[in-house]
Amino acid sequence: MTYAFPLPDNESERLLALEDYDILDTLPEQAYDDIARLAAFVCGVDKAMVAFVDGERKWHKARYNIAPEEVPRGFAICSQTIMGADPFIVPDTHKDPRVKDIGMVTHPPHVRFYAGVPLIDDAGMALGTLCAVDTQPQDISEEQTRALTALANQVMQLLRLRKSLKVLEARERQLNESRQRLDSANSELRRLTLTDELTGLNNRRAFNTELSRETHHAGTRETPLSLLVIDIDHFKILNDNRGHSFGDQVLIRVAGLLRQRVRHQDFCARYGGEEFVILLPDTPLQGALKLAEACRKSIQENGFDGEKLTISIGVAEYQGQPAEALFDSADKALLDAKRQGRNCIVTGSVTGPATAPTP
Repeated sequence: MTYAFPLPDNESERLLALEDYDILDTLPEQAYDDIARLAAFVCGVDKAMVAFVDGERKWHKARYNIAPEEVPRGFAICSQTIMGADPFIVPDTHKDPRVKDIGMVTHPPHVRFYAGVPLIDDAGMALGTLCAVDTQPQDISEEQTRALTALANQVMQLLRLRKSLKVLEARERQLNESRQRLDSANSELRRLTLTDELTGLNNRRAFNTELSRETHHAGTRETPLSLLVIDIDHFKILNDNRGHSFGDQVLIRVAGLLRQRVRHQDFCARYGGEEFVILLPDTPLQGALKLAEACRKSIQENGFDGEKLTISIGVAEYQGQPAEALFDSADKALLDAKRQGRNCIVTGSVTGPATAPTP
């Protein structure tokens, strides 16, 4: 059944304020339930409610001995209470022309006594009521009215706390989102600083870091470690004859073939220009030579737009030397491979290079 109800002059602003508290249709909370029970006790009645009034209904956040979770706005005496800022006390609803025809009076629960205090926020908006009711007429003292008002103030304190927590949660979400974006940006920046833009392999900076780390691990754990330094033979001539764009495609193709040959634990990088490196943890010299030969054959057997390419490889095994010395050993072996005619593999050591014949 529909009943007419009065509207406050600030109804639009009031509804926006109520929405901002995000209280409607929330789950029951003990703090509000306790206040409703205390309101009934203070007024000496058996029914009380903490209610909020939206555009069409009175919704009960807490209810003591009241069954409905909500009623139509025009059905409730609270529609009258939110019209002002003072407590709205009706000792006998049958004798008060303002409420005698309201649904709560003429229909169950047949309210005869009503005492309500509007829940007013800091901007002066009446969001709802704290009310106590009974089916028998009665009156309450000024002291009881002040106590009911104090309880209504506690409801508003809970609402303010809720709103503050809502703001803090929103700020925390924004902070977390900003942190995630920053972490993502930092990860991408780190990836860019450690990745070769052309080939997608690790770059020289990343390799130097990994070389230091792996030589340290190999030394402390006494595990084998080998290094391949690879150079594309006659790349400068190819670059001059076919152009830099073609040279870039060759670098990308060689990088892809090397990536296919390495294991997941190996570290493959473009060291610079046409030079590549492969760091092989837990791999002795014989295993490194086997991988080097597989890489050499893979490049030799793949055509590049009519161009036949080969690579030279220097191989060195860690023997307790510093990271720089391990690289120098492999790099010197690479130079020896070039002197021996290219398209071959040469091993190096701390004391001096030793040639490994190419199968």
